[in-house]
Amino acid sequence: MLRILLLLTISFQLFAIVIVKPREVGENPGISGSVSGSLETKRGNTDKDNYAAAFQLQYDSNTTYLLWGVIDGAYGESSGATDTNNLYAHLRYIRNLRGKWLAYELFTQLEEDEFKDIKERFLLGANYRVKLLRTKGGWGGLFVGLGAMFEYIGYTTSVDPAERNLRFNSYLSYSLTFNTDSRFVLNGYYQPKLDEFSDYLVTFSGGLEVHVYKQLFIGITSSYTHDSKPAVGVKKYDFSQRTYFEYKF
Repeated sequence: MLRILLLLTISFQLFAIVIVKPREVGENPGISGSVSGSLETKRGNTDKDNYAAAFQLQYDSNTTYLLWGVIDGAYGESSGATDTNNLYAHLRYIRNLRGKWLAYELFTQLEEDEFKDIKERFLLGANYRVKLLRTKGGWGGLFVGLGAMFEYIGYTTSVDPAERNLRFNSYLSYSLTFNTDSRFVLNGYYQPKLDEFSDYLVTFSGGLEVHVYKQLFIGITSSYTHDSKPAVGVKKYDFSQRTYFEYKF
Protein backbone atom coordinates (compact mmCIF):
# COMPACT_ATOMS: atom_id res chain seq x y z
CA MET A 1 0.00 0.00 0.00
CA LEU A 2 2.78 2.41 0.91
CA ARG A 3 4.56 1.87 -2.42
CA ILE A 4 1.34 2.72 -4.29
CA LEU A 5 0.94 5.93 -2.28
CA LEU A 6 4.55 6.86 -2.99
CA LEU A 7 3.94 6.45 -6.72
CA LEU A 8 0.80 8.59 -6.46
CA THR A 9 2.85 11.27 -4.74
CA ILE A 10 5.18 11.31 -7.74
CA SER A 11 2.33 11.50 -10.26
CA PHE A 12 0.73 14.50 -8.59
CA GLN A 13 3.96 16.44 -8.04
CA LEU A 14 6.54 14.39 -8.01
CA PHE A 15 16.32 9.49 5.26
CA ALA A 16 17.21 11.32 1.90
CA ILE A 17 20.44 11.16 -0.09
CA VAL A 18 19.98 14.76 -1.22
CA ILE A 19 20.31 17.94 0.81
CA VAL A 20 17.00 19.08 2.31
CA LYS A 21 17.26 22.86 2.47
CA PRO A 22 14.67 25.57 3.18
CA ARG A 23 12.96 26.46 -0.09
CA GLU A 24 12.13 30.12 -0.73
CA VAL A 25 9.43 31.53 -2.99
CA GLY A 26 11.02 33.29 -5.96
CA GLU A 27 14.42 31.64 -5.67
CA ASN A 28 13.84 29.36 -8.67
CA PRO A 29 10.61 30.38 -10.49
CA GLY A 30 8.64 27.86 -12.52
CA ILE A 31 9.07 24.11 -12.67
CA SER A 32 12.39 22.57 -11.66
CA GLY A 33 13.68 19.30 -10.31
CA SER A 34 16.55 16.87 -9.95
CA VAL A 35 17.51 13.20 -10.16
CA SER A 36 20.29 11.82 -7.98
CA GLY A 37 21.85 8.51 -7.11
CA SER A 38 24.71 6.68 -5.47
CA LEU A 39 26.21 3.21 -5.89
CA GLU A 40 28.73 1.21 -3.86
CA THR A 41 29.97 -2.26 -4.82
CA LYS A 42 32.61 -4.32 -3.00
CA ARG A 43 33.92 -7.78 -3.92
CA GLY A 44 36.66 -10.00 -2.54
CA ASN A 45 37.14 -10.06 1.23
CA THR A 46 34.02 -7.89 1.48
CA ASP A 47 30.89 -8.72 -0.52
CA LYS A 48 28.57 -5.71 -0.40
CA ASP A 49 26.21 -3.66 -2.60
CA ASN A 50 24.51 -0.37 -1.72
CA TYR A 51 22.13 1.56 -3.96
CA ALA A 52 20.27 4.83 -3.40
CA ALA A 53 18.23 7.15 -5.63
CA ALA A 54 16.10 10.25 -5.25
CA PHE A 55 13.81 12.37 -7.39
CA GLN A 56 12.70 15.94 -6.61
CA LEU A 57 10.16 18.18 -8.32
CA GLN A 58 9.14 21.75 -7.49
CA TYR A 59 6.81 24.48 -8.73
CA ASP A 60 7.62 28.05 -7.64
CA SER A 61 4.99 30.74 -8.38
CA ASN A 62 7.70 33.44 -7.97
CA THR A 63 5.38 35.61 -5.85
CA THR A 64 3.35 33.83 -3.19
CA TYR A 65 3.84 30.05 -2.90
CA LEU A 66 5.75 26.96 -3.94
CA LEU A 67 5.02 23.24 -3.95
CA TRP A 68 7.91 20.82 -3.46
CA GLY A 69 8.21 17.04 -3.24
CA VAL A 70 10.86 14.34 -3.01
CA ILE A 71 10.92 10.55 -3.15
CA ASP A 72 13.99 8.70 -1.91
CA GLY A 73 14.90 5.04 -1.61
CA ALA A 74 17.88 2.95 -0.50
CA TYR A 75 18.68 -0.75 -0.71
CA GLY A 76 21.75 -2.69 0.41
CA GLU A 77 23.07 -6.23 0.69
CA SER A 78 26.03 -7.65 2.59
CA SER A 79 27.22 -11.22 1.88
CA GLY A 80 23.92 -11.90 0.12
CA ALA A 81 21.72 -10.74 3.01
CA THR A 82 19.66 -7.54 2.85
CA ASP A 83 20.84 -4.95 5.39
CA THR A 84 19.19 -1.77 4.06
CA ASN A 85 15.68 -1.35 2.67
CA ASN A 86 13.80 1.95 3.02
CA LEU A 87 11.54 4.32 1.11
CA TYR A 88 10.64 7.92 1.85
CA ALA A 89 8.36 10.53 0.25
CA HIS A 90 7.72 14.11 1.34
CA LEU A 91 5.38 16.77 -0.06
CA ARG A 92 5.42 20.38 1.20
CA TYR A 93 3.46 23.57 0.42
CA ILE A 94 5.01 26.90 1.43
CA ARG A 95 3.19 30.24 1.29
CA ASN A 96 4.67 33.64 2.07
CA LEU A 97 2.90 35.85 4.60
CA ARG A 98 5.33 38.76 4.88
CA GLY A 99 7.79 38.83 2.02
CA LYS A 100 10.69 36.42 2.52
CA TRP A 101 10.62 36.66 6.32
CA LEU A 102 7.46 34.85 7.39
CA ALA A 103 5.72 31.88 5.80
CA TYR A 104 3.51 28.97 6.71
CA GLU A 105 4.12 25.37 5.61
CA LEU A 106 1.79 22.40 5.12
CA PHE A 107 3.41 18.99 4.71
CA THR A 108 2.77 15.28 4.48
CA GLN A 109 5.23 12.40 4.59
CA LEU A 110 5.19 8.65 3.96
CA GLU A 111 7.99 6.21 4.74
CA GLU A 112 8.88 2.60 5.47
CA ASP A 113 12.05 1.09 6.91
CA GLU A 114 12.47 -2.67 7.21
CA PHE A 115 15.33 -2.48 9.69
CA LYS A 116 13.48 -0.15 12.06
CA ASP A 117 10.49 -2.54 11.91
CA ILE A 118 8.41 0.27 10.38
CA LYS A 119 5.87 -1.02 7.86
CA GLU A 120 4.51 2.47 7.28
CA ARG A 121 4.84 5.88 8.90
CA PHE A 122 2.54 8.72 7.91
CA LEU A 123 2.87 12.37 8.91
CA LEU A 124 0.54 15.35 8.39
CA GLY A 125 1.46 18.74 9.82
CA ALA A 126 1.76 22.51 9.62
CA ASN A 127 4.41 25.07 10.64
CA TYR A 128 5.09 28.74 10.78
CA ARG A 129 8.57 29.55 9.47
CA VAL A 130 10.62 32.65 10.26
CA LYS A 131 13.77 33.72 8.44
CA LEU A 132 16.07 35.24 11.07
CA LEU A 133 19.17 35.94 8.98
CA ARG A 134 19.90 36.14 5.31
CA THR A 135 23.12 35.52 3.45
CA LYS A 136 24.73 37.76 0.86
CA GLY A 137 22.56 37.83 -2.25
CA GLY A 138 19.30 37.42 -0.32
CA TRP A 139 18.82 33.65 -0.65
CA GLY A 140 19.66 31.28 2.18
CA GLY A 141 20.30 32.10 5.82
CA LEU A 142 18.97 30.98 9.20
CA PHE A 143 15.40 29.68 9.51
CA VAL A 144 13.26 28.62 12.49
CA GLY A 145 10.11 26.51 12.09
CA LEU A 146 7.47 25.90 14.79
CA GLY A 147 4.29 23.83 14.48
CA ALA A 148 2.65 20.48 15.11
CA MET A 149 2.02 17.21 13.30
CA PHE A 150 -0.03 14.03 13.44
CA GLU A 151 1.96 10.78 13.23
CA TYR A 152 0.78 7.23 12.49
CA ILE A 153 3.22 4.30 12.73
CA GLY A 154 2.39 0.73 11.74
CA TYR A 155 5.05 -1.80 12.72
CA THR A 156 6.05 -5.04 11.00
CA THR A 157 5.95 -6.96 14.30
CA SER A 158 3.00 -7.89 16.51
CA VAL A 159 5.00 -6.91 19.62
CA ASP A 160 4.64 -3.19 18.91
CA PRO A 161 1.08 -1.83 18.66
CA ALA A 162 0.31 0.82 16.04
CA GLU A 163 0.92 4.37 17.23
CA ARG A 164 -1.15 7.50 16.69
CA ASN A 165 0.63 10.54 18.07
CA LEU A 166 0.41 14.31 18.11
CA ARG A 167 3.87 15.83 18.13
CA PHE A 168 5.31 19.32 18.51
CA ASN A 169 7.46 20.01 15.43
CA SER A 170 10.38 22.41 15.56
CA TYR A 171 13.47 22.89 13.43
CA LEU A 172 16.47 25.12 12.94
CA SER A 173 18.05 25.27 9.50
CA TYR A 174 21.00 27.13 8.01
CA SER A 175 21.64 27.35 4.27
CA LEU A 176 24.57 29.03 2.51
CA THR A 177 24.99 29.33 -1.26
CA PHE A 178 28.46 30.08 -2.64
CA ASN A 179 30.26 30.03 -5.98
CA THR A 180 26.91 30.67 -7.71
CA ASP A 181 25.38 27.18 -7.35
CA SER A 182 27.27 25.27 -4.62
CA ARG A 183 25.53 24.95 -1.26
CA PHE A 184 26.14 24.09 2.41
CA VAL A 185 23.21 23.13 4.68
CA LEU A 186 22.76 22.27 8.38
CA ASN A 187 19.43 21.09 9.87
CA GLY A 188 18.22 20.21 13.37
CA TYR A 189 14.77 18.83 14.32
CA TYR A 190 13.13 18.29 17.74
CA GLN A 191 9.77 16.46 17.76
CA PRO A 192 8.37 15.42 21.17
CA LYS A 193 4.87 14.05 21.78
CA LEU A 194 2.55 16.77 23.08
CA ASP A 195 1.33 14.64 25.99
CA GLU A 196 4.65 12.89 26.78
CA PHE A 197 7.82 14.92 26.26
CA SER A 198 9.99 11.91 27.21
CA ASP A 199 8.94 10.38 23.86
CA TYR A 200 10.82 12.42 21.27
CA LEU A 201 12.71 12.37 17.99
CA VAL A 202 15.88 14.41 17.43
CA THR A 203 17.56 14.66 14.03
CA PHE A 204 20.72 16.46 12.92
CA SER A 205 21.80 16.53 9.30
CA GLY A 206 24.23 18.41 7.11
CA GLY A 207 25.42 18.42 3.56
CA LEU A 208 27.73 19.98 1.03
CA GLU A 209 26.75 20.16 -2.64
CA VAL A 210 29.30 21.31 -5.23
CA HIS A 211 28.67 22.34 -8.84
CA VAL A 212 30.74 20.17 -11.18
CA TYR A 213 29.71 20.93 -14.77
CA LYS A 214 26.63 22.55 -16.30
CA GLN A 215 23.70 20.82 -14.52
CA LEU A 216 25.76 18.14 -12.76
CA PHE A 217 26.51 18.32 -9.01
CA ILE A 218 28.30 16.11 -6.49
CA GLY A 219 27.30 16.09 -2.83
CA ILE A 220 27.88 14.48 0.53
CA THR A 221 25.30 14.23 3.34
CA SER A 222 25.44 13.05 6.93
CA SER A 223 22.57 12.50 9.37
CA TYR A 224 22.08 11.38 12.96
CA THR A 225 18.66 10.44 14.40
CA HIS A 226 17.78 9.62 18.00
CA ASP A 227 14.40 8.04 18.82
CA SER A 228 13.82 7.89 22.58
CA LYS A 229 11.22 5.11 22.23
CA PRO A 230 11.78 3.01 19.09
CA ALA A 231 10.28 -0.40 18.32
CA VAL A 232 11.22 -3.28 20.61
CA GLY A 233 14.75 -4.51 19.83
CA VAL A 234 15.59 -1.51 17.61
CA LYS A 235 18.50 0.78 18.52
CA LYS A 236 17.69 4.33 19.59
CA TYR A 237 20.05 5.98 17.12
CA ASP A 238 20.96 5.85 13.44
CA PHE A 239 23.87 7.49 11.62
CA SER A 240 24.35 7.60 7.86
CA GLN A 241 26.67 9.26 5.38
CA ARG A 242 26.43 9.19 1.61
CA THR A 243 28.12 10.63 -1.46
CA TYR A 244 25.93 11.13 -4.52
CA PHE A 245 25.72 12.63 -8.01
CA GLU A 246 22.80 14.86 -8.93
CA TYR A 247 21.44 16.15 -12.22
CA LYS A 248 19.26 19.26 -12.00
CA PHE A 249 16.72 20.44 -14.58
